[in-house]
Amino acid sequence: MYLPPEYGSQTAYPILYCHDGNEFFTHGRIATIANEMIANGLLSPLLIAGIAVKMDHRTEDYALSGKRHETYLRFVEEECMQFIERRYPLSPDPSARAMAGISLGAVATLHLASRMGDRLSNVLLFSGAYYDSFSTFIRERNGLGGLSAYMVAGLAETAVDTPEGVYDFLTANRNMKTILEEQGAAVSYREGEGKHVWGFWQRELPAALKWLSGRLPAPRSAE
Repeated sequence: MYLPPEYGSQTAYPILYCHDGNEFFTHGRIATIANEMIANGLLSPLLIAGIAVKMDHRTEDYALSGKRHETYLRFVEEECMQFIERRYPLSPDPSARAMAGISLGAVATLHLASRMGDRLSNVLLFSGAYYDSFSTFIRERNGLGGLSAYMVAGLAETAVDTPEGVYDFLTANRNMKTILEEQGAAVSYREGEGKHVWGFWQRELPAALKWLSGRLPAPRSAE
């Protein structure tokens, strides 16, 4: 958990959940970046929860075809999020909850958003591993009209080695942008110079957090 400067239990905060939680805090440096942005008035105070993953189970947890995928989604929605939201003072505003994911973590994020409706209306999607089966799945879903998504893809992500073979994630992200917009979602889409690596995603985090700050409600008294 990241708690902002001058955190107080009498203040209700918005929250950002991150799949690949350990990596967001270490490789992504999200706590350091958030601290600096809050200190400079570029980010409204928020809580950040990193949901850790066992790397040998990651594909099974995050991928639509993973054997543990449905169980993982239920764990996040019914156990993890509820545990955190009982423990910390969070804003009751439905728009105060956001989620972020990189690669297959973006798949888990988007799938949860399609299940939770207005209880998860803001998402940060970094270089989503949107294989054809998942793109078809999202195209056939309902309930994404209230979604606001910030999407990032790297211009050098055209031939990424994956367990599914070499895949063009740049084109996949462009296609997902179109699918989400057809569903009625509000999409802010960006492409930058970068590969499918944390160095690229870390550089893109400040812009993503700044966008998110404009979507989340401000902290307020918890009383």
